Amino acid sequence: MKDENPIEEVWRIRDELSAEYGYDVHRIFAALREEEKKHGDRLVRSVPRRAPTQPTLALREDPSPYDGPSGGAK
Repeated sequence: MKDENPIEEVWRIRDELSAEYGYDVHRIFAALREEEKKHGDRLVRSVPRRAPTQPTLALREDPSPYDGPSGGAK
């Protein structure tokens, strides 16, 4: 069993990868894009949500119990 904290392991790996690419963000992301190409069949792509084309309506058949007997605020 490892005594190492998982967060510390993530930090260690991040530091190793950063040093490998000279702490250059552009080089790091270029390498990540190359890895994506190798393993693209195993990656999950999120689909952007579309904005609703029509406004959604709140349906309420019964008046709110807080509206009182007249059905609304005075």
